[in-house]
Amino acid sequence: MTPSWPAAVLWALLGPPLLLGLAPFLDGLGRRIRARLHSRKGPPLTQGWLDLAKLAGKGEVRASADPLSRALPWVALAAATAAGLLLPVAGHAPLGFAGDGLVLLYLLGLSCVCLALAGLAGGSPYGFLGASRELLLLLFVEPVVACAFFVLALKAGTFRLDQLVLWQAAHGPSVSSVLAALAVLMALLAYLGKLPFDLSEAEQELTGGVLVEYGGRSLALWRWALFVRWLVVAWLAAEVFLPTPAPLALGVPLAVVKVLVVFALAAGAETLFARLRLDQARSVLTQVAFLIVFAVTFALIGA
Repeated sequence: MTPSWPAAVLWALLGPPLLLGLAPFLDGLGRRIRARLHSRKGPPLTQGWLDLAKLAGKGEVRASADPLSRALPWVALAAATAAGLLLPVAGHAPLGFAGDGLVLLYLLGLSCVCLALAGLAGGSPYGFLGASRELLLLLFVEPVVACAFFVLALKAGTFRLDQLVLWQAAHGPSVSSVLAALAVLMALLAYLGKLPFDLSEAEQELTGGVLVEYGGRSLALWRWALFVRWLVVAWLAAEVFLPTPAPLALGVPLAVVKVLVVFALAAGAETLFARLRLDQARSVLTQVAFLIVFAVTFALIGA
């Protein structure tokens, strides 16, 4: 659907506050789901906002005077929020333009790279190890997600996200799109940084990993960027691979429900798996990579 300038301007103004305001809800939701699966009451659904407010009120002790370490959380948060502005809603994309799917992937990748650079800039050996693990996961997961979008773009003939959704809905699933969706869902936990792929944080091993040297407002910004990235990734997977084109009045609630279901499944999966070793995570993601290779192959032959 061709975007209109008034809708684009309105979304550019209202989108960032909405994304930043709603994203912390996912943290409370995830904690509540995990607690219930463990037969505990768990924290309130507002816990994400409460944690951000608590951290923002604390002072900071910087381990490094490098200006890069101060700028990185702002860049990561801005990149994740900008990626959220490109998300389609039920076949509608106010900022839709040619190649917006590629731009969204680049922005998400920039947010992840900022997290890895944060570990390197902190000067801690734990941060260095966490950064190396973050980059390793990024090198495995980003190509999988990019190839999944290539499969859909190859069949739809465009990288515009709204057009991908509409094409998926009009033509239904195919062998290649189903394989691509399975690959993305299998890589979703790694993309979200959740168990069993939270190797870059790994409190028991790295005592916080990439963010071990951050606290106060900087840590609040990092956690906020992570919440926004969760929302963007879950929304992207739900909308592109489970399309439900509809008028906005119906499409927005449907999209929200799908995102909550996808994130709830990811949060529930955290309770079923222990953290993988680095070699185990590499083995699992290699198998996912083979799956996406099959998806691309089927797409190239028209299946």
